[in-house]
Amino acid sequence: MRREPVAPNALSDSHTEVGLQRGDKMDLRCPKCNSTDLKKVSLAYQEGLSQTQGRTRLRAVAVGGGGPDLVMGRATTRGSQQSAFSKQLSPPVKWSYLKVIGWSVLVFLFAGWLVFYVNTVTTNATTVSSASLTFFALISGAIFALLLFLAWRHNHSIYQAQYAQWDKSFICARCGTVSQQVLH
Repeated sequence: MRREPVAPNALSDSHTEVGLQRGDKMDLRCPKCNSTDLKKVSLAYQEGLSQTQGRTRLRAVAVGGGGPDLVMGRATTRGSQQSAFSKQLSPPVKWSYLKVIGWSVLVFLFAGWLVFYVNTVTTNATTVSSASLTFFALISGAIFALLLFLAWRHNHSIYQAQYAQWDKSFICARCGTVSQQVLH
């Protein structure tokens, strides 16, 4: 039995047709210019990222007023670069609970100091606790709990929906249109 050689382009009509299962093909097209030259947004985002790492060693002999001395040192430098195009295609981000807590504590201490100052110094009060300071603490606690709940809700529902949408998006190499493609 003799097999005929298969040309590389004979396997698919377009480079955007991907075999999902044997015999199934997917034809992706740009909704604006009808081009088939589409790339997944996550891939285009990764292509715009660059990580670098460098190591440096220094050895030297120095002669000064106290006599000769040996100087040695070592440093590691890490860096990253990202293209402007890659930044535009960045995935959605989760909200940081640590930032919510940090900013809440900072604002609570600053505003609490103002309430304390107005309450004790300007009125010549002899006691530190008062109704307005207690009210401020209760309101601050409620706002803090609300901010934590909003961050949790964002991370567990809104973020996941946005990430799923980003993960299904494609960008046209011809016109730059970002679109979601329905996979059959």
